[in-house]
Amino acid sequence: MKEIKFNCGSLKIRICLNCWSTNKTNNSKTPTANIGIAASGAGRYKISHLHQYLLVGSNFKDLSLDTSKLLRKPIKDTTWVNIEHVDYVVSPDKKFRIAFSHFQEIRMATYEGVFTLLTNKDNIIDKFDPITAINSRLCCWTDDSTYFAVATGHSPSGYLIVKLTELDFAFIKIANPYLDISFHNDKFSVGYSDEQVVLTNSTQTLGGDVLEIPIKKMIKPNDLIFDLGELTFYPRQQLNDLAKLIKSDKEYNLQLIDGGYNEFKGLFPQNTKQVYNNRQLEIYQLEAFAEYGDKKSQEWLEMIKLKTLNNYNRWTKVSDYIGLLKR
Repeated sequence: MKEIKFNCGSLKIRICLNCWSTNKTNNSKTPTANIGIAASGAGRYKISHLHQYLLVGSNFKDLSLDTSKLLRKPIKDTTWVNIEHVDYVVSPDKKFRIAFSHFQEIRMATYEGVFTLLTNKDNIIDKFDPITAINSRLCCWTDDSTYFAVATGHSPSGYLIVKLTELDFAFIKIANPYLDISFHNDKFSVGYSDEQVVLTNSTQTLGGDVLEIPIKKMIKPNDLIFDLGELTFYPRQQLNDLAKLIKSDKEYNLQLIDGGYNEFKGLFPQNTKQVYNNRQLEIYQLEAFAEYGDKKSQEWLEMIKLKTLNNYNRWTKVSDYIGLLKR
């Protein structure tokens, strides 16, 4: 068993890893985890918010390869990077693998790291400077091992698709590149997994308590499907010019469909210091009550918008902006 402890904002998360499962899409191994959570601020977060924290760094294994050979720009400061941690995504024919390494948190719950194409003997084929990856789970191969795709979250955001023979590449711009990806025949698919939808629709906090504010039901949209034969592929040497190459390309933004609020049977805010899930009323909670249709919440939210010229922090207490007001 391996125990890992880390912080996510105010959350202190402890994960005990005691078994492994295999991802059938990309052949990567992932630990099955028992998760215990304790934090003073746990009531603020939905279970779905944990999803991105667990996406990064799931395959804990020792690596004989000298990991310093994988380090490259833009990762400069390795102070907060686990330099020995490497995840592999192996090609179906077992001749190649992609190493994901040197991940760092660049802002809360947002990570970037480098990825390297290797032979099965750990010889480096390409490091794909200067592109960074989100995590190893957002990577997949075609069944014949001729193409692979990697999600990139920064400069630019989307999916890099590489043709293995010449290392030619195509890029699909997407605003939220945290979706499931896969190849089927000559198609590349992007969409929400059933797990992501379930987590988004969760009615519980990370601590396991029932959420005490209105919750929406979100519906899974149809996947985005791209024909590989219709994508524009560029020579590998042009990767440094990626931003210019795709500047005029369409940016996709696949979102869950708003199915409206579930019926709310709880207590509406009686004052601006009302407590929900052990937290004094915060603006994101007030927004939920206002959108659900509570007139007093709408009035208080409008006061905040006017006072701040609509530039407010959603995680701030309502009373910090408008003081104590009663229904």
